[in-house]
Amino acid sequence: MKQIAENVFEARRPADWYYGKVISLSPFQVQIDQKTVLKKNFLAVRTGVSASSFKVGDKLILLRKQGGQEYLILDKKGAL
Repeated sequence: MKQIAENVFEARRPADWYYGKVISLSPFQVQIDQKTVLKKNFLAVRTGVSASSFKVGDKLILLRKQGGQEYLILDKKGAL
């Protein structure tokens, strides 16, 4: 029963957002927590943006597609 409730809750969340940090440019990799490193085949960017738009250490704002298999890089995290 608990698993069914968790599945229903997850299905209602079409996306979630995360912060990530660029840890490598070649190959392009973004770390979102201690254990999770995303390679470029799990990442998508807006038109006109490429890996050369970033540098190692950049903090990124990511939008995760439901199911967790694809992340859209929205922008760099900045300060106000």
